[in-house]
Amino acid sequence: MDGIAPTLPISNKKEIDEIIEFNKKESKTKFLKYLQEGALSPDSNKTSFEAVSSQLAHFLEGFLKPNDIVLLGLKGTRFLKKILIGSTASTLINQLNHIVIALPRTIDYTVPKKLVLSCQEKHPVNEVALDAILKAVGQEIKEIELLTIIEDQKELEPSNKYLEQMRSKLGEGYKYKISIYENKDAFGEIKKRFSQCLDDFIVLQKGSRNLDDKLFRRFFINDLIHDGNTPLIILPTSD
Repeated sequence: MDGIAPTLPISNKKEIDEIIEFNKKESKTKFLKYLQEGALSPDSNKTSFEAVSSQLAHFLEGFLKPNDIVLLGLKGTRFLKKILIGSTASTLINQLNHIVIALPRTIDYTVPKKLVLSCQEKHPVNEVALDAILKAVGQEIKEIELLTIIEDQKELEPSNKYLEQMRSKLGEGYKYKISIYENKDAFGEIKKRFSQCLDDFIVLQKGSRNLDDKLFRRFFINDLIHDGNTPLIILPTSD
């Protein structure tokens, strides 16, 4: 929430704090009503509500524990806002090094039936974080698609080998599919495909500390976020 009182003097901290506190209580009332209308009744003993007026990413950096999972909503972003402002979701994903699950506003379920794991031999998946996801929702998953992108045919054999290794690590409890993309517009093809497959959750690995890789992956993740149609699971870096 904004928590802004523009008509009051900056020095009048007491009145500003009172307005923010009032807005927080009002936000909680509206949010709980929204949950009840959606047939969700969170257990008050296990659920807490926090309305913050500070910058959200900064607040969460001090609030989250290392193994916490962040759940975000995606609503899509118009072109100009995408270029000039960005979105809350992309800011949080880029600044926080936690598992993030981002769901489109149109989706009517939160547990995936199929995972599409994007992984490359050069940039191994954070297997600890992936294991945490599988332990949380693995019993509902029927299929895992292992997806990778190669620049030329020289990478085909080692990429296939890496994907087979990943499949053996994941175990025999799932149906598997392997998809390898080889062209300059691979990300465009992937985005087009999954915008039509709304039941598939794409699992993406955040970029490593290598600048080029980080920017490349960040661009793709941001593009999917701003599109707002594809369920995403973002794994944190492991380095």
